[in-house]
Amino acid sequence: MSLKLIEAVIDVIKAYLETNMAAKLDELDTEYGDFVLADIDKYYVAELSAIPEYPSILILGESTRPVTEGAGWMNADHTLTVVALATDQDTERLRRRLYRYMRAIIELLVAARTSEGYVINIDGVEFSPLYGRSGTFLSDARVIIRLRKYETS
Repeated sequence: MSLKLIEAVIDVIKAYLETNMAAKLDELDTEYGDFVLADIDKYYVAELSAIPEYPSILILGESTRPVTEGAGWMNADHTLTVVALATDQDTERLRRRLYRYMRAIIELLVAARTSEGYVINIDGVEFSPLYGRSGTFLSDARVIIRLRKYETS
């Protein structure tokens, strides 16, 4: 067996979000009651020049930094960016959608700390759009996370 490093971490986070996101969005819809958050249509693990479905989530590996390592093992910090992309004809509602998708992602990642066995730290949330442009009906927001994982080969 070999070290899987950041690829395995991305796969675990993707599977966890896919499994739990719909229920979390339903919770938020009930709490707020002003509009319905659409379920995430598609999850990607790569940057795309065009996104065919909305809302979508991208889970992108940014870096791996070994903390300690030895023969056949490594304890490493992996930095990921989880991007939510959404669209809405009302720009204020679009922004609120992104706030709520970010909240859902963060709450699920906090819950994953115990269920998935990772040390997960939220390093920040950014709301300036990369995929959408100011004044359009498409925008995105990003959660930057750092996970620590011990692996053996």
